[in-house]
Amino acid sequence: MKHAWGPLTEGLTVPRDLDLDLDLGNRARALKQLKVQPAAHSQMVSMIREVLPEREEGLLTGSRQGPLLAARKQRVGESGGTHTVT
Repeated sequence: MKHAWGPLTEGLTVPRDLDLDLDLGNRARALKQLKVQPAAHSQMVSMIREVLPEREEGLLTGSRQGPLLAARKQRVGESGGTHTVT
């Protein structure tokens, strides 16, 4: 697995032991590991589709880091949009 530590993982609960290692190669599993609600993920994808051209939208939502972005978006939404990444 390639590690993805940095601003997208800051403040997130990311599995770190060998049995539960975050699997960014398996989108469905990664979303489940990060406890991303299906509705929150769908909302994020819809928002991205509204603002980006199709090609860029596909690159962003289909990237290995997509589940991390979804988890970050969900966390920001849960905090009322007031959380900032420093």
